[in-house]
Amino acid sequence: MWKLVMMEQMMYLSLTVYPQRLPLQSRKMFLLQLSQDQYLVYWAQSIWWQLQDNKTFLAMLNHVLNVDGFYFSTTYDLTHTLQRLSNTSPEFQEMSLLERADQRFVWNGHLLRELSAQPEVHRFALPVLHGFIAMHSCSINGKYFDWILISRRSCFRAGVRYYVRGIDSEGHAANFVETEQIVHYNGSKASFVQTRGSIPVFWSQRPNLKYKPRPQISKVANHMDGFQRHFDSQVIIYGKQVIINLINQKGSEKPLEQTFATMVSSLGSGMMRYIAFDFHKECKNMRWDRLSILLDQVAEMQDELSYFLVDSAGQVVTNQEGVFRSNCMDCLDRTNVIQSLLARRSLQAQLQRLGVLHVGQKLEEQDEFEKIYKNAWADNANACAKQYAGTGALKTDFTRTGKRTHLGLIMDGWNSMIRYYKNNFSDGFRQDSIDLFLGNYSVDELESHSPLSVPRDWKFLALPIIMVVAFSMCIICLLMAGDTWTETLAYVLFWGVASIGTFFIILYNGKDFVDAPRLVQKEKID
Repeated sequence: MWKLVMMEQMMYLSLTVYPQRLPLQSRKMFLLQLSQDQYLVYWAQSIWWQLQDNKTFLAMLNHVLNVDGFYFSTTYDLTHTLQRLSNTSPEFQEMSLLERADQRFVWNGHLLRELSAQPEVHRFALPVLHGFIAMHSCSINGKYFDWILISRRSCFRAGVRYYVRGIDSEGHAANFVETEQIVHYNGSKASFVQTRGSIPVFWSQRPNLKYKPRPQISKVANHMDGFQRHFDSQVIIYGKQVIINLINQKGSEKPLEQTFATMVSSLGSGMMRYIAFDFHKECKNMRWDRLSILLDQVAEMQDELSYFLVDSAGQVVTNQEGVFRSNCMDCLDRTNVIQSLLARRSLQAQLQRLGVLHVGQKLEEQDEFEKIYKNAWADNANACAKQYAGTGALKTDFTRTGKRTHLGLIMDGWNSMIRYYKNNFSDGFRQDSIDLFLGNYSVDELESHSPLSVPRDWKFLALPIIMVVAFSMCIICLLMAGDTWTETLAYVLFWGVASIGTFFIILYNGKDFVDAPRLVQKEKID
């Protein structure tokens, strides 16, 4: 009898609406109309939905924690560069690592929020960095030194490739990464810092099943306000900004390049220089030797920016007066190639000044060190790419070997296919995972539902099934010919047109078929 009552009440609730999806006031009105048995069923249903959501939330947290690239130290402040640490006060040095950490790079900040107010437990609350770290003991001319590469990914406006682009109202850029190259030799320390980040205007590029969705620049946002906020903070932190924009200067990327250049010109800051270099155009037909054009163009600027150097006595010899801020569309592949070349030029000058390299010697001639250097920068590219785009980086054959190869092109094609699949069919989950981990979405324990329970549109299941059935029938008609060729042709044409037509309908409604984030509505924020 009880089972019959339960089935009856469940059917009643299912045939009306899922009350968990109603607004709060409407849900209260709904509950007042329920009988005791119906309310009991509603309560049981709510518990069931919460259990399902909890499983999904747990899977999201596990997904983030299973991504490579989380680092912490019990003694060294990983969130600050050598230059920033050298300019701090004694009081700053006495702070705990949690108190003094640069919050841009503390990925467990939300998890430590309750411990932050308890100084007695700060020694157990260590900031966690997300990005990449490589440490190598190297030797050139019989002189041993430590070479370190650190990439720090910002947790502000963090996310995945297509769902997080441009900047937010606070001026935080998507996929912002600070990369520091450090050398330790005989007590002396040198570093060279670069940054990368999405084009700092309000733009988006939502996945829609197309291989390369067209970028959309907001027509209503105040671009200059966000742009100025971004570079005001960059100038305060790093000093002068040499902007290297590597995107295409034609096609769908052209409006972004033009907008970026216009913003820099309109701001009219003497602390900023803008350089547009169409990477794909200049290096087409595998002419990657033409990257020297860009390096020669910025050589004088790089000498002007200099690098940070402190001697064995702790005295600052030189300070880095600014940074190169590089970007392409994703701030991954093209950007990493250029950053590795700029970093090598700086390292050449540092090692000569420290006495490791003789006058006239070049790093490119040091085969053993070059192998370490190139592989570390390629690994850095792969780490940053996996964390943002879901696959390893492209163009790493050049970073590893100094040459563009046909095998590298094939591997780039394979990675591009994997990126396409993940960007369209799994990045919604990945974006939700990051938002949950960082605290951009907080689970309300008193709320009986979550955005995860929002149902899919009918087209999501119906149209793919229709397309598969129509295509299968077309193949069957080809294999099982009818009595006459006209009859066979008619069947093939009918099912062929049905499958192709359904395919184009799916493509037209592409945004309904991609895996979109559910916890934080990115469209509303942007």
